[in-house]
Amino acid sequence: MVTPANPSKEAPLLSGSQTVKSIRDTGYKGTDYALAELIDNSFQWGDANTVLLVIVQRKVQGRTRTSNRVDEIWVIDDGVGMTDEALNLALSFGGSGKYDDRSGIGRFGMGLPQASVSQCKRTDVWTWQKSQPENAAHTYLDLGKVEASAKGAPLTVPWPTDPSSPDYLPMPDWVFDVFKSHAMPDTTTGQPAYSGTAIRWTVLDKLRWVRADAMVAHTETLLGRVYRNFLTSDARRRSIKVAIMEGETLLGPDIFNKVRPNDPLYLRSPDETTLGYWERAEIAEDGTESRVRITDESPFSEHYTSPRDFPIQRLDGQGTSTVHVRLSLAKPQSRPGRNPGKDTHQGRHARDNSGISVMRADRELVLEKTLAPEATDRWWGIEVTFEPCLDEVFGVTNNKQDAPYFTQALRLVREHRVAKPEALEQGLFDEDHPIAELYDMAYQLVELATQMKAEGKDEKNAITGPRRAQPEITNVASTVKKTRSTVSPTPGETTFAKTKPDPGQAAAAIDRILEEQDVPPEVRGAVLADYRRGVTVQVIKRPVKQLNAFFWPDEALNLEILCLNNAHPAYKKLIEPLQLSSEQIQEMSETDAKNLLAQSADAMTWLLLAWSRLENEHRTSPQYRQLQEFRDGWGRRLAEYVEDEAFEAASPFGEEDEGQDGEDDA
Repeated sequence: MVTPANPSKEAPLLSGSQTVKSIRDTGYKGTDYALAELIDNSFQWGDANTVLLVIVQRKVQGRTRTSNRVDEIWVIDDGVGMTDEALNLALSFGGSGKYDDRSGIGRFGMGLPQASVSQCKRTDVWTWQKSQPENAAHTYLDLGKVEASAKGAPLTVPWPTDPSSPDYLPMPDWVFDVFKSHAMPDTTTGQPAYSGTAIRWTVLDKLRWVRADAMVAHTETLLGRVYRNFLTSDARRRSIKVAIMEGETLLGPDIFNKVRPNDPLYLRSPDETTLGYWERAEIAEDGTESRVRITDESPFSEHYTSPRDFPIQRLDGQGTSTVHVRLSLAKPQSRPGRNPGKDTHQGRHARDNSGISVMRADRELVLEKTLAPEATDRWWGIEVTFEPCLDEVFGVTNNKQDAPYFTQALRLVREHRVAKPEALEQGLFDEDHPIAELYDMAYQLVELATQMKAEGKDEKNAITGPRRAQPEITNVASTVKKTRSTVSPTPGETTFAKTKPDPGQAAAAIDRILEEQDVPPEVRGAVLADYRRGVTVQVIKRPVKQLNAFFWPDEALNLEILCLNNAHPAYKKLIEPLQLSSEQIQEMSETDAKNLLAQSADAMTWLLLAWSRLENEHRTSPQYRQLQEFRDGWGRRLAEYVEDEAFEAASPFGEEDEGQDGEDDA
């Protein structure tokens, strides 16, 4: 091989200050999530019992007024502290020496520097071991100096300094007072000694909340949920305390408030959590409702629907690891009123906790919202817990804010409603992809969530009565529909023929149309599942008491829909009595069976008589000829459906096939 006389200079793997700027934008969802990274370090690597979070705010003069703004954020713990070597590496991206440690909530060695630069330009760290905090070693990460560094100059973390160094930056005196009032000293040597770490963020240019009270309120909500198992553990209970400081004034050690656990399953007493209390409606003798605050009874109960454990194959070839699932369902009395999500304290609180809580090593990773898009989905809870050995299967991100493969599996199930063999056949994912390991679990979780929603509605209806009936669906499939769509297409079929969407696009478009028509999610899911199997005609029962029509046509792209108004008197009198199960028919006497057949014939006759009467009333009107033409066209269509040998129906006038109900199928 001939070497060029002037070989090109190879580019560096990392581009100095530009790399740090890019890392700033890699993304934390907010200041609360970034602070959680620091608390991870305190609990795992620092082995701390207590973490103190101090929000320092100062007066700032704006263009029109003076206001309080957060100026510093401190995270102080009573952990084991760090050596100089560990402290120097702690602010190095990926240099903590803990990378790929699967023993706890950390792993990636990016938490402290990545979280810090996402919020501020200056991070200072002090740490001390079996000494006094006044003797702490100190180092820092200053993005201002990084940006001002010469192009191509190596970027390094300054070696820690101690109080004897002229360059040493001491902590403020209030930190010593606060720390010693909350930390337990080591007195084994006869003199009180401490260990711990203090981190300060300044030059805060990327905060989500600029006022201290707003930051504290939102931070407690997230931290209480993320670390709820740490805050309530019987084996070893940890503590997170939060305080606000005004300028340089320390108001005293009692300013700290404990972060309360935030239980998205609502299985703990409200007064022990951020919920605080929940309301129950008491009915007075005059029929009026009054709200009663309950503090010692949990709003939800644990739901023992099986299976709750899922063995998942590890990608490192070391066998399987069990994913544990817990489920909870709201008690009917915890949802008083006609709109409990809007009208009650616990409804508003549960709105922000709706979804699947994904727990990694007892620490919440993400609250997954795929199965909770509707306001009514705040009355059930699912918790999925896995160990760090399954990180690659779940797709855990290095900022520990997401499990994208699990999310994708849930979305695929929700969109396509097919079991794993068919999903593989359709090419939704490859059998070697991590989603393949999670798909069966995701499929069952969708079923469990749907089942819990249905049970919760039934339980509430048993106490309060149904607010309104839900639409139901039946299947209709016919080759006539396929032929007729090319001979005399409807507007939706014309659009379908012109746009030629692939199956996924078509299903998504139909889902959007049905959602705009207020068709509930569980019914939409069942309709789409049938559509993917080739069913392009559906009969949906929809109760509309204010509508005179017994039925009406509708369509969504090339999906033809017949809506039956099961709130119409004709439905109650003519159809509902005929909806008998096979067991009920078997138990009927011969006389009852004959009467049922006669009633069926009468029902069909009454339906035709209603049209006949309408047409007779218009014999002298200009619309009469048009009504005749409509009747003739309707007769032709009826003949086509009846004579079609491929016609299959789970008739709305008789027994419905098991599993075709919208809620069960969804």
